[in-house]
Amino acid sequence: MGRFKLSDKQVVELEIFLKGTGDKLEHARALGILNRHRGMTAEQAARSLNVTTVAVFKWCRRYREDGIDGIKRRKPPGRPAIVKKMAKKIIPRILKKDPQAFGFLKGRWVSRDISRALNEEGIKIGHRYVCNILHDLGLTYKRPKLTIKSDDPNYARKEKQVKNYKQASAMLLKKGCW
Repeated sequence: MGRFKLSDKQVVELEIFLKGTGDKLEHARALGILNRHRGMTAEQAARSLNVTTVAVFKWCRRYREDGIDGIKRRKPPGRPAIVKKMAKKIIPRILKKDPQAFGFLKGRWVSRDISRALNEEGIKIGHRYVCNILHDLGLTYKRPKLTIKSDDPNYARKEKQVKNYKQASAMLLKKGCW
């Protein structure tokens, strides 16, 4: 197979694109194409970029067919994440309110309660996905500890209150009270 050749205009276009892109994959694609033009084999270009030779051939073919648009990253296929957008708007508003305003017995928010509050708002979402959204929003999530550890002389009484709370919340959940 012969050498991969580009016109001077295409080389300048790729070099400008290379400097302007902030995407690592697009950068690698443009660099791979330029390396092929500069005399590297597909295997050498692939090795230098830590990709397969098939990828380098694919980039060169796409560039020949579509120009710069052929090496740009494409929008992923599939349905847009509408639920996530809606949840990202509502979660901060929910977190500003006290969980007890939504009928929860706890004094702090937990992911399951946020999920239930969102379900009441009409957004069907699981508690694990809520954790992902909290992370995307830059909020840290800590698992609540319902145990009391203290040198307090009233430790036994407080421990019993926590156990009663756990039983009461489970019972209320089964009855559908919240």
